[in-house]
Amino acid sequence: MIMEEKDFIVNVKKDEVICRAGDESRDLFKIISGKLMICTRNNHMVTPLAYLTADDYFGEFSFFDKQPRSADVISVEPTVLVKIPQEQLKKQFPPWLIQASLGLTRKLRLFNEVIRSRGIKKRNVESVKPLSIEEQRYYYKIIATK
Repeated sequence: MIMEEKDFIVNVKKDEVICRAGDESRDLFKIISGKLMICTRNNHMVTPLAYLTADDYFGEFSFFDKQPRSADVISVEPTVLVKIPQEQLKKQFPPWLIQASLGLTRKLRLFNEVIRSRGIKKRNVESVKPLSIEEQRYYYKIIATK
């Protein structure tokens, strides 16, 4: 049975946390409209990794490898999502695609850890603009509050 997108719609308000690093949730999300910030926290410092908009997906690591979330996700404007429960994985994907996705996810988690521990040297790379101290405080307060 193919899932219907409309059955899994989630409306998110501005400044709402969708998931936190370390969460055990396994759902995959597709953005229908709006904007999200993917970020990491180190003490009180919030570092944006990416901004996602319509037709972007997030949560794929945990969806495929069943490991805890690797980053925080917060809405920076009202957002509409499609939430794809992890239970849909075997119903929607052939076994070979699940295995290939799991292999890619493992490699990407490893690369993330290398970057996290060693840093990355940027050369002519367009990166995400860092947050001001005030913005970091603002988002940290939202993310750290459960």
